[in-house]
Amino acid sequence: MKPRSEANSGRREFLTAMAAGILGGGVSVGRGMSAVSSWTGMRTNSVLNQLRADSSSLKIKKVTPYIMQLQRDSLTEIPQVHFLLARIDTEDGITGWGDGSSWGNVAPIYTEIERQAPFLVGQSAWNIENLWQGFYNRRASSHGASVMSALGAIDCALWDIVGQKLNVPVYKLLGGKRRDRVKIYTSYRWGRNLPRTREAYAKRTKELVAEGAVAGKYDPFFDRLEPGMQVTQKTLRELEAMVQGIREGGPDFDICIEGHGKFNVGSAVTVAKTLEPFRPLFFEEPVPGMNAQAMREVQLSTSVSLAAGERIQSRFELREFLDLNAIRVLQADTTRCAGITEFRKMASEADTRYLTVAPHNPNSPVCTAAHLHLCASMNNFLILEEGAHNPKMYKELFGTWDDSAAAWTVPEKPGLGITIPDAVIKEYGIPIEKAN
Repeated sequence: MKPRSEANSGRREFLTAMAAGILGGGVSVGRGMSAVSSWTGMRTNSVLNQLRADSSSLKIKKVTPYIMQLQRDSLTEIPQVHFLLARIDTEDGITGWGDGSSWGNVAPIYTEIERQAPFLVGQSAWNIENLWQGFYNRRASSHGASVMSALGAIDCALWDIVGQKLNVPVYKLLGGKRRDRVKIYTSYRWGRNLPRTREAYAKRTKELVAEGAVAGKYDPFFDRLEPGMQVTQKTLRELEAMVQGIREGGPDFDICIEGHGKFNVGSAVTVAKTLEPFRPLFFEEPVPGMNAQAMREVQLSTSVSLAAGERIQSRFELREFLDLNAIRVLQADTTRCAGITEFRKMASEADTRYLTVAPHNPNSPVCTAAHLHLCASMNNFLILEEGAHNPKMYKELFGTWDDSAAAWTVPEKPGLGITIPDAVIKEYGIPIEKAN
């Protein structure tokens, strides 16, 4: 039997080699004698705990919410959209960013972050899980969109800080890469003024394919919500023509159809049956997104995979959808489901049912960064939403940006890999009294 000191030395060498492989070189690990139990947590002897050179470091100094009016891509025709970002500064001089955007709801999220700031200042940013649980439990009687989005912004900023402290991209903290590039679907690239005909959609899809697009999503039902949520014969006829055109224009193109929860169960089934011959990748929210039982009725009636998740705020809400086999594609969103910490758990729950994940991503570049790291590392990733991104702004904040219509590169800079200069904050910041 080896002496205890020699055994401890061997264990430290093993942990150092393991961390160097996962997190990159130059990381010092290995204190204490107990076995590694998890990645994060204050009271566990986790890998992250053992990497902490100084347990008093990364003390949170300041938490600041910002409302930003970042310029959106004109193709989406969604102007005046405001984003809610959280900035966390540590006494070490590290700044982390998180996105908690929820359109039309940024003012109460801003206020929620201000309310939570005193509980966070003085705490260690290392303790991501502990801080998440503290926030979640303090607001246990008021969980809802504003609270969960505020928690999401704080959580993402903490992951950003820890990645920067360790000098590694966040995906390495999540287990490393499963893929180098993240497949995307283009968003609303057909526009709203295109004639609703097979010929027009075939022509436009050929143009998108020529631009490099491999998938795309749009809502063919805009301004067509009928009384009783009933689909009309005219809408069905136009839908069939448009989707047939997309399939003709792109035989291998992945078609994603957005429903925005517009239909009753019977109409949703009829629409799904209309889509079946054209093999869409998914049909998103054919019925209101929080009704798992109604979603189940539609899913069991069609071969088309149903997608939902942007309104599902935690794994606890997700459980009903999984137990009922109500969806086949989870569309979780870090800005809606309380950040990277909860997103990972939701994706893992979905993976146990062999369901895929296609993150909802119409938010700021900060949210896109968080999703890119998650998509790179998760096992059951399907595809990422392009959203209404502005390539010029993405390049400014990421430093470099490959504006592909097919797949995006995962950031390699430490943390989320994104920087928001003071000049950008000054130019695009919106006072809370003017927020929408």
